[in-house]
Amino acid sequence: MASVGECPSPVPLKEKKLMDVKLGELPSWILMRDFTPKGIAGAFRREHERLRKYH
Repeated sequence: MASVGECPSPVPLKEKKLMDVKLGELPSWILMRDFTPKGIAGAFRREHERLRKYH
């Protein structure tokens, strides 16, 4: 059983956001990104949808 200060299930490195990645994990995190044209387009689409709710 996890104590109060512990996270019961750590987030996998692939699912972490850039600001949550530690410096030592950065090279592995970068290699897990999808740099295909489809992956880059998906990243732009997600960011556009995230910002769209403020306008």
